[in-house]
Amino acid sequence: KTLVPLEDQPQVLADNSDIMAPILSKERLPPKMRPEDAAKVVAQKARPFLDSFLKLVEVSIQTGGVVVDEAKLAASHFGSLVDKCMHGSAKLLQALCCIDLDKFTRGPEKPALQSQLPVIFVLGLLAMLYSAFVFAYMPAAGLSLNSPESLLFHAFVFLTLASFAQAARTDPGSVPCGPEWRDPNRPPRCVHEQKRFSDEARWCRKSQAFKPDRAHFCRAMGRVVLRMDHHCPWLGNTVGWANHKYFYLFLAYTNIACGMLGLNVLDLLVHATLPALTTFLLIGTEALTFLLSSILVPFFLFHSWLVIRNMTTIEFCASFARGPDEKPYDNPYDVGIYRNVCAVLGSSPLVWWAPVGGPVGDGISFPRKGIPEHYVLSDEDPEAAHPASEEGSDADSVEVKQESMCNFFVWVDAAEFTDDLKVGCEVILESAEDAALTAWRILSECRGRRVRRRRKGSLDVQEKVESGSDSAKSEGEAFLCV
Repeated sequence: KTLVPLEDQPQVLADNSDIMAPILSKERLPPKMRPEDAAKVVAQKARPFLDSFLKLVEVSIQTGGVVVDEAKLAASHFGSLVDKCMHGSAKLLQALCCIDLDKFTRGPEKPALQSQLPVIFVLGLLAMLYSAFVFAYMPAAGLSLNSPESLLFHAFVFLTLASFAQAARTDPGSVPCGPEWRDPNRPPRCVHEQKRFSDEARWCRKSQAFKPDRAHFCRAMGRVVLRMDHHCPWLGNTVGWANHKYFYLFLAYTNIACGMLGLNVLDLLVHATLPALTTFLLIGTEALTFLLSSILVPFFLFHSWLVIRNMTTIEFCASFARGPDEKPYDNPYDVGIYRNVCAVLGSSPLVWWAPVGGPVGDGISFPRKGIPEHYVLSDEDPEAAHPASEEGSDADSVEVKQESMCNFFVWVDAAEFTDDLKVGCEVILESAEDAALTAWRILSECRGRRVRRRRKGSLDVQEKVESGSDSAKSEGEAFLCV
């Protein structure tokens, strides 16, 4: 073995490093594209997919319309068949049992089955809540049927069903049949409300009669309803003067029953260990009661405020439909909290809680506070026009109806809808391209700032290392001098 001089070692290492150097590829990388060019390329590639998607949507709309029409026709046939079966069964039961069931059945003049589906849905929800309390909560909590908690819940359920039945079967009230309401030239003296932009009384063209105060035309019932609040499909009836109390009590007792069931079930789930199936049923019951309460409690509070102010839902909406030049709405029927509540729940506070009795008055004239006799109320229904001021033929009414239908439906056919959808997709694509470019620029700026920070940090470290080496060298020289 021979010793290699120190002068030759760096040369050997250099030769070895030259030998082991990596081989670089001679292929040149493609140039980087600008963000604008990249966005255009993506848009060009996405264009065929967008066109095929629009064609698919157009075909599905055309075929879907045919399927929907056939389904509606089949549903109407099925509903009419069920109506006939129920009517015939009721007639047979009436003949065999000598019971007058005609007023509780549905015949050709009664509402169709499709309009009664919301009522059936509400009754199904009440049946589910009752079954959950009786067959799930009571056995898990160890309660008997005659326990105070069970009796209280059954009482509220009974009041809920009684209020629902009363609200559904009670007529809300209609215009009297006297000739003083049918003469277009002589409005009744008890009518105070007028049309919004004239001094004439409110005349209904469809029912050919004057509208009493606070009365409006209900399209679902096809006639004028006294003190109309709104049409409730869940009752299958319109809430008006005669059944407003029952509707309000139905909301109140439904909230109480849901709250009682929800709190008891929640307390049992927190403080008891139950089987898996019972726990699953109780959790579903708690979710259902929470959902119903979250919807019905605000609705009940809103109607409580309306009852205290002696307002209807239509009057509440009319108070917001006034222009900036009109005077603010001042409720002329707000005569005090007690009298306002009596106008809805009845004159005796002892029967306010019971679904019996009725409101105060006749539904035509109402007590008013000290304001001018003729009060202008917002009434923008087309039925409110007086026949003397609007004369036209049946063709004009057909044209108005068609124009209103065109204003209601935005698209006339599937082709127009597809064109609008294509334009909307193009706008969305352009907005996405702009957003992508903006994001790319922001990322580029952030990346450039990060690189500059790293370079500055590396320079600072290098300067510190050099200053440290110089200080170390000076200390070594001083040590050698010593």
